[in-house]
Amino acid sequence: MTHAFAFRARTLLRAASLALALAGVLLLTADRSQAAQSGNEGEAKVRLLVLDLEIIGDLSDPGLAEVHAVRLRKVSEQLRSELAQIPTYEIVDAAPAAELIERLRGTQYLHKCNGCEIDIAVELDADQVMVAWIHRVSQLILSLTYEIREVPSGRPLRRKSFDFRGDNDAGWSRAVSYMARDLASAQH
Repeated sequence: MTHAFAFRARTLLRAASLALALAGVLLLTADRSQAAQSGNEGEAKVRLLVLDLEIIGDLSDPGLAEVHAVRLRKVSEQLRSELAQIPTYEIVDAAPAAELIERLRGTQYLHKCNGCEIDIAVELDADQVMVAWIHRVSQLILSLTYEIREVPSGRPLRRKSFDFRGDNDAGWSRAVSYMARDLASAQH
């Protein structure tokens, strides 16, 4: 009788241990699920400065200069708008530093200005700064590259390029939307 009692006691102890372990897993899963559903409530958003896109590469046709300038302004606003939908980001308004930005842009590309983008971001109290540029290989072949740097250290956090087709409004817009979606998916 003692042996049967000990066997039942061990079996009950194992069952209780298993039940406690399962309850712990369920509780942990519920906590994570609740945290995921609540988004970033209570977490500070990353203040991201998104500088206007730039264009490099084949710019030999002077007739496209104004078309590209208008397109760059349009897709830069589109990019800021789409990134603002990502819950982890608060997009920083660059208007207070517009004079500095234009002065720097008048002499160099901001995506390769040896840290001037960090200076702009520091002035605007941003946590991170994004520079992005379009490399025009031809009327058909282009690429969109972005780089996000930590402020004030300048440490690169993320850099990626996307090839796309068509030096036109639709091609540029699709490329920017794809980039924003890719960046959003990397946040999850």
